[in-house]
Amino acid sequence: MFSFDPDIEHTTGGTWLRGWGPLLLALPDALLLCGGLLLGYTVHFGGAVFSHAAEWDMASLLILGAYGTALAASGTYCRSPRRMNVSDLLRLGAWLVGAWSGTVALTYAVDPAAMPPRRVLTVLGVVALIGIPGVRVGVRGLLAMQSAPSVGPDPDVSPPSVCLNDLVPREPVAVDRAALHTVLSDRTVLVTGAGGAIGSELSQQLLALEPLRIVLVDMSERNLYRLEQTLRADGYRGDLEVCVADVRDAPLVDSLLARHQPDVVIHTAAYKHVPLMERHPTEAFRNNTQASVQLLQLCEQHAVDRFVFVSTDKAVHPSSVLGTTNQLAEWYVRTGPDSTQCTTVRFGNVFGTDGGVVPRFEEKLAAGEPLPVTHPDMERYFMSPEEACGLVLHTLLLDAFPTYSFRMGDPIRIQWLAERLIRRRYPHVAPETMITYVGRRPGEKLSERLVRDDETMRDTEHPNILGLDGPVPHTRAVLNAHLQRLRSVAAREPPARLRHLLLKTNPGIQPRTNGARSSPLKS
Repeated sequence: MFSFDPDIEHTTGGTWLRGWGPLLLALPDALLLCGGLLLGYTVHFGGAVFSHAAEWDMASLLILGAYGTALAASGTYCRSPRRMNVSDLLRLGAWLVGAWSGTVALTYAVDPAAMPPRRVLTVLGVVALIGIPGVRVGVRGLLAMQSAPSVGPDPDVSPPSVCLNDLVPREPVAVDRAALHTVLSDRTVLVTGAGGAIGSELSQQLLALEPLRIVLVDMSERNLYRLEQTLRADGYRGDLEVCVADVRDAPLVDSLLARHQPDVVIHTAAYKHVPLMERHPTEAFRNNTQASVQLLQLCEQHAVDRFVFVSTDKAVHPSSVLGTTNQLAEWYVRTGPDSTQCTTVRFGNVFGTDGGVVPRFEEKLAAGEPLPVTHPDMERYFMSPEEACGLVLHTLLLDAFPTYSFRMGDPIRIQWLAERLIRRRYPHVAPETMITYVGRRPGEKLSERLVRDDETMRDTEHPNILGLDGPVPHTRAVLNAHLQRLRSVAAREPPARLRHLLLKTNPGIQPRTNGARSSPLKS
């Protein structure tokens, strides 16, 4: 009968039951209109109102029908009183004034002799104009006052941010922090992308390990400032350097490494949004591949002991620009010299990070909007930030494999995740009514993998960390030549050309045979 806003279903106190919201608004409106009409006749005729009622039967029905039509057309039944603002009330008032003037013309057109006295119409118009908006204002006020916990969830009050353990219970991951404390006690650790979700969590965990010095690098002044304030508020008084710098700026990074002489560099700075990077392949290449390669080369020149590249499962047989740029960086890390121990740490999505699916869903739910799910079978691996960063740090104690991945449990279907978040905020809503399927975006897969076909999984001394071993796909010389070609295309040709070349570098990687293989980079 009317379109329906999901926030009508569940205001506090359980008043708005699913599907009954418009009716619950229409009933008091009907009573007000009938009461206003009766009051008008009473004012006009005094105590003899009922003896004259039959004279205006048809006119009364026409008048009530005109007001009902105006109320429906105003859209007032499509919106909860909680969501109505001043402009909504003014629009409602305008329709009521229109209904009052329209009743005069309507009754004249149907039966001029049956025209109710103007005093009756005036009283009805005043009652409607004051009473109907007043009902909505009153209901809104009552709902705002019902804040006791026993009355149920309020859609306008955000529940605490959901954690991964709220949805999928996971055993806490043990990290040998005593051993890490010993290893890092006389070392300088530099973290790139320190202001991001992974970098900031790594920074906070590093503080507890008390390295000799911590150097935090990020291009976002705002993020670095907030991180420094958080770290200082936690009482840290150690040697902490905060550097606003873009890792793509080679001379600046060179001077940073020369000044701080880090022993360990953990490189987390990267773009991470698949559809956005599909539209900006040049920036993805410069930030995710070129900057990573450049940073590794500078670390080698400055004799950094350990270089850790934080990668993503999207680099495994990638179908996107983002995955391809990370895969190229992974390949380059494998070609590092023995003087710098280079490792890649690869894992899936970090739960609840800025720009991720969970914060986006929570914003939609807070606004009473449906959740956009790409596909019913879309699934992803998830870890908590604390778990992921703890395991990244633990890999500093390992040296048996070039690449490490984590046991992330079973992948989680995005639709299931959406349903759980809906039930958490709107426990009486059928989740399927608040999910809309929008289709896969460019570059997205239905599911991701953590291990390439040519990699072999091995257990490590940590039960949640897997060592990945496999052939080095390309020599550094081949990679340098290919990267030079990509840089040239990025500088001179349209982004679509660069995107085409990036995606062409990703036919499946096959193990080398007798030390030789055809390289997809030469195609």
